[in-house]
Amino acid sequence: MTSEGRRLDDLDAIDVAIIRMLQESGRRTNAEIARTQGVSEPTIRKRIDRMIGDGIIKVVAVLNPRTTGYEMDVLIGIRVEAGKLLDVGEKLAEREDVVYLGYITGRHDILVEMIFRDVDALFACLNVELPRIGGIVSTETYTVLRAGKINYDWKLPSEFTGKERSG
Repeated sequence: MTSEGRRLDDLDAIDVAIIRMLQESGRRTNAEIARTQGVSEPTIRKRIDRMIGDGIIKVVAVLNPRTTGYEMDVLIGIRVEAGKLLDVGEKLAEREDVVYLGYITGRHDILVEMIFRDVDALFACLNVELPRIGGIVSTETYTVLRAGKINYDWKLPSEFTGKERSG
């Protein structure tokens, strides 16, 4: 346990089994999980609530942008003026069309993933909206043609079993 709360390595085998089962089907009931793990339903509920509270897992409904009319998915590498990194990042993070923002090393300082309804919306963003932010030196845009894997698809490594349960 760290001062920030529990981490993945702090979980026991039942916690790991709960995560695996929810990743297979997020609509699985606590009763079903409890039956498969040989524990009570309140135990499962408490463990899920604790993992949510610790920030280890979160429960969300994920939209598929392509089925909701957002046809443009782009990655934009952004170079920023010295001393403006966090200011620019915070302004970008406030935008609803930004679905990911990371501060990175290499040729760019920030990498954002953004979604747009169409190429005209992307064009307006690149040529009007981003320059208004200030502090941006340059951008390089990559269009995502097809996603082969998305971050919420990440599964626990197969060799990860969690700590042995004590008591």
